[in-house]
Amino acid sequence: MTRLRTVVLVVRDLDRAVAIYEALGFELVEEAAEIASVGARRALVRAENCAVELLQPIDDEKPPGLFLRARGEGVFSVALEVDDPATARSGLAGCFVDARGAADDASRWWVRPADAHGLLIQVNPA
Repeated sequence: MTRLRTVVLVVRDLDRAVAIYEALGFELVEEAAEIASVGARRALVRAENCAVELLQPIDDEKPPGLFLRARGEGVFSVALEVDDPATARSGLAGCFVDARGAADDASRWWVRPADAHGLLIQVNPA
């Protein structure tokens, strides 16, 4: 069975976004920190059944900044856990979808937004 692991949101104001999710009952599990390679400040909040990663762009030329400029705030990507990543990847290939792999872990890969109706999907083993 496939499970939702994380929803990644691009936001204009990270501190405000964290406060809103905490007011909704989410727990802050990773304090705000700058991730230079992504070009964003990041915080992680968790509910009982999933996590929400919040990204505030600090570099307009990196993916979160480009996303915010083009689309505004919203869902940037989702991370899924699948029981059999190899079977899922093979099934996508049958749909002519090119899944891009992680350099450090062949069981973790991504489906490009162009192939996933505008959403970046990260696939992880369960």
